[in-house]
Amino acid sequence: MVTKEFAVKIDTELSELHNQRWAIISKIESAEDSLKFYQKHYPTRIGEIAKYEGKIYIFKADLRKVNGQIRDLDAIYDQDPWTRAFLVLASNGHVHSSLDCSTCFPTTRYQWLIQYSNDDEATIVDDAGQDACTICYPSAPAETLNRPSRIVTADKIAKAQAKAEREAKKAERIAKEKANAPTASGQPLTYKEGKWTREIKTERSAITEWYSQYADSQREIVTEYYDGTPHTEESIQHQKDRRAFAGEIAQLICFNLAQKHDITYEEQEAILIKKYGKRGY
Repeated sequence: MVTKEFAVKIDTELSELHNQRWAIISKIESAEDSLKFYQKHYPTRIGEIAKYEGKIYIFKADLRKVNGQIRDLDAIYDQDPWTRAFLVLASNGHVHSSLDCSTCFPTTRYQWLIQYSNDDEATIVDDAGQDACTICYPSAPAETLNRPSRIVTADKIAKAQAKAEREAKKAERIAKEKANAPTASGQPLTYKEGKWTREIKTERSAITEWYSQYADSQREIVTEYYDGTPHTEESIQHQKDRRAFAGEIAQLICFNLAQKHDITYEEQEAILIKKYGKRGY
């Protein structure tokens, strides 16, 4: 009687051989396409034609070798067959009991579910759920076919791991952005300047912006041009408005930084002014 261990061993080897076979066939098809291209468009390029003919010869030899190994293992299986399960590699792929299901095609790709080799059919169908092929498993209970699949494949594990890695990186990025943000909430600091909305994403850029706005808020009102010509009242008012606006934005930035570091506004302003002085403004 075939044991579970023996069935898994044979099917593992066969699965690897079928993967090799598929890869070799893909290489042959690619080489044949290239050969046809040169034969049709560049028939005088004997070297290129010979190169692809040589590749095809080698690939076909490899294919014969793999096919022979598959036949040897298939012969072992045919002596005392055991149950198997194959999952079609597609978004809605079904689980089949063999590679010869009438609903599939010669080009259909499968993932060999070796973990189910030599298991009873009821176990396979129960885990396959709605993915169980009703042609391969005609006796599958309706309630089972209405239940999601519980089969875990290497592909599903890889996708789950990739998703977990993406989510971890996203969480790390968000945490970093919040830590670097200029607000206690971890959100960017925004303010309106005319019809534009300005956004400050990091504490570093907030401090740089504070330097600029603070400098503008301290700027003297210029009443005359270099040649002594007086500024217009409109020009003087524009300077005053700009200075007042700069003062408001500097206060807004200072207030948010103070909240983030849990200190008073006066303490935060003193820190900023000290840094401002060291920069040589």
